[in-house]
Amino acid sequence: MTPLDLPLAVAGRLAAAVRRWTGGSRRATSAVVVGLLVLSAIPTMLIATSQRPTDLTFDDVRFGHIPAMTTWVRLEGDLKADPRSDGFFYRLHDTRDPRLYVIVAAPSPLPLGPTVVTGRLSQGVNSVGNIGTIDVDVPAVPRRDEPFQLILIPAALGIVVALGLHLGYPVVRGEGSPRDRPRRLAAGEQIPGRWSGRIGSDIVLREHPTPCAMAVVKERDLNLITLTVAGIGRTVRMRRSAPVRYVRLCRIRGCERGVEIHARADDLILTFDDRTARDRFAATIE
Repeated sequence: MTPLDLPLAVAGRLAAAVRRWTGGSRRATSAVVVGLLVLSAIPTMLIATSQRPTDLTFDDVRFGHIPAMTTWVRLEGDLKADPRSDGFFYRLHDTRDPRLYVIVAAPSPLPLGPTVVTGRLSQGVNSVGNIGTIDVDVPAVPRRDEPFQLILIPAALGIVVALGLHLGYPVVRGEGSPRDRPRRLAAGEQIPGRWSGRIGSDIVLREHPTPCAMAVVKERDLNLITLTVAGIGRTVRMRRSAPVRYVRLCRIRGCERGVEIHARADDLILTFDDRTARDRFAATIE
């Protein structure tokens, strides 16, 4: 089992559980996915469209790095009285470079010292000294830390379920063929395993494969694969030129080795007890 197999298997298992909860309807399961995405999208859009001050630094104001159409801002600095003005005018100095300041116009007295102000900003033309004026809110609008980790949980679940719907359960993962050529099955030799997929009009889900005994008879251009279930055999006619895909079927508890084959009217995934049995069977039909 690779590090990626387990999370993919969890996604597939979760999607299978949701699908059972919705009565097996893929459309209803898709509606659950959409609903989860909407649960995250609505508060995210409300937050994105709500008006709030834009956080700026003194360098942003000084060099004009202000988003377009932005006038309501939040600025942090050291508030001092403006010695040249009467009324409620102050200077908010940059704590890193005290030479930089903005004029603060307030409707009432403000406490001096390190502070955060919000208000409407008018940029100045100087690169040093007074670099702008801000008409402040009293009190300042506090910064809101939105719980995005909680808001995005439904969307994350929806994405996982959507991925699981696409993958199915158990998850089929491709594998490379073995480097060493394994010993083929002898004529008439049976090997235990499980089958899922479609044989004619019979369908067996991957989640609930049917135990069987497998044997292969090779003809000129065909592989006759016989699957015996409860003493009753069914034969799948597969062209010898048809591709054989080495796979592993991954569940939460682990992976099974298998092969995926496509015959003229049948599509099968055959799984085996171990890699050696899978490789011997695959070598026989290749």
